[in-house]
Amino acid sequence: MKTLTVALAVALLVSSLRAQLLPVDDAWVNRTLQSMTLDEKIGQLFVPAHTDIQKTEGWIRSYGIGGLWFARTEAKKIAAELNRLQEASKYPLLVTVDFEKGAGTYIDGATDLPINMALGASRDPKLVASAARLTAREARAIGVHLNYAPVLDVNNNADNPVINTRSFGEDPRLVAALGVAAVKGYQESGLLATGKHFPGHGNTATDTHAKLGVVTSSPKEFESMELYPYKEVLKKGMPSSIMSAHLWIQAVDVDTLPATLSTNAMTKLLRDRLKFDGLVFTDAMAMGGITTRYPFDVATVKAIQAGCDIILFPGNLEKGIQAIRRAVSNGQITEKRIDESVRRILKAKTRVGIHKQKFVDVERISALVGTEENYREAKRIAAQCVTLAKNDGKIIPLNPAQKVLVLTMSNKEGNSMMSRGLVTFPDEVKKLSGNVTELRLSDSLRSDEVAGALKAAADADVVLVAAYIKIVLSSGTVALPPAQAAFLQGLSATNRRVALVSFGNPYIGASAPAIPAYICAYDNAKALQEATAEALYGKTSFKGKLPVTVSEKMKFGVGLAK
Repeated sequence: MKTLTVALAVALLVSSLRAQLLPVDDAWVNRTLQSMTLDEKIGQLFVPAHTDIQKTEGWIRSYGIGGLWFARTEAKKIAAELNRLQEASKYPLLVTVDFEKGAGTYIDGATDLPINMALGASRDPKLVASAARLTAREARAIGVHLNYAPVLDVNNNADNPVINTRSFGEDPRLVAALGVAAVKGYQESGLLATGKHFPGHGNTATDTHAKLGVVTSSPKEFESMELYPYKEVLKKGMPSSIMSAHLWIQAVDVDTLPATLSTNAMTKLLRDRLKFDGLVFTDAMAMGGITTRYPFDVATVKAIQAGCDIILFPGNLEKGIQAIRRAVSNGQITEKRIDESVRRILKAKTRVGIHKQKFVDVERISALVGTEENYREAKRIAAQCVTLAKNDGKIIPLNPAQKVLVLTMSNKEGNSMMSRGLVTFPDEVKKLSGNVTELRLSDSLRSDEVAGALKAAADADVVLVAAYIKIVLSSGTVALPPAQAAFLQGLSATNRRVALVSFGNPYIGASAPAIPAYICAYDNAKALQEATAEALYGKTSFKGKLPVTVSEKMKFGVGLAK
């Protein structure tokens, strides 16, 4: 790594976090665009996934990529890497990531905030804006400029295996109101926001990581449901960018075509009708919704032709760049069209000020990211979200004198959380009562585990089943596994005082009708697990209301106080 120049080092020390987005620096944009070669312009259209510092530096040297995305890491480590990569790049890199539930989504030790559906249960735009502002502060501190959030999809299909709790709920008006609040919260605190997955990924039972999804809504239904949040957010919040969906929207296209590659969707609808002139990202181009139907080079050209500006997660970066270069040479894409996208990209970079200061102060991160103050704010938000959806037999609130058994169960993704120490609910319960026993069940539910759990349940006053049923990408389902549904049925026959607590998919409550009490926390964020335990013991009230319909008895809007 080259040593930072004295001038840059001084600039780094005096830099401060942007309180808000900056005006576009048109002079810099024009000057930079005019100085670029065609190859440099083409490089700006690609945002690959950063997993290895040497590999990413190679992409910068060879192709002049426009930005990058990164996965799970640690705050100071990634900030130092981003500084190094920024120094290696001739043009400032736009650093992007999916902080859908705060920087803790991907940064170990950063603040993990309630997921969108939990925020939907609060019904409070001010709370959503507060969560977005906190996310923005932590993101900018580590060198992130653009967040692929908020999700604006309306989850009106309980079988949707990939949106689920990432949505604010099933009501398009609720999604729109909270989406506007999120966009404003991010952008007022200096983080570019992205509405996704345009034009609506909620009403499908297909995971587009695996194959092309289909939305069969009629044109009228599409306008009032899928498209409604986007219309409202573009009118009232104006996110800096939009991400496409790898879905065939039958109300938009007669032929089988992913919206990502559809001129009807990305230009005629988004650009022309909705008047959006910000950045348009493809969803990850390595996803099955694209790769099962198109060669990568063909899809890359089609995405730019359709109106997208940036190719996210190119399956083969070199092949994608060569494809665009060939398309310009043979007249499939004009250089003027390339210039349109590059101009939008450069404008976005000036709005976060990285054309003047592209480094962050690594030494300040501990004071800004994952602080106790930030966790207290996450806890305040979480306390408004936890929902008591059913309380037959008045099992809730619990009494510290009661003998309580806490059973934890999970699917594959839940197991991953357990192995990473992210399951804290049993410990939170133990803080409130000295009469607690804990058993952790594997996702396979071995017969000896079932026998042991039923025996322990028979001896308990109350059984709390903490279910971590989370989205497993490309699995095609987020449902409660049949073996676990059968176990809950047997458990309710053993002990009638059972409460099921969902730290994930809220719809699992429909698979356990015999369980008398049901609580939705929607996610495993530590703040939600702590807030749930406190509400169960009456330390605080349940304040959330269901943002989706779980069953005939647990409909949208249900929320018991205790």
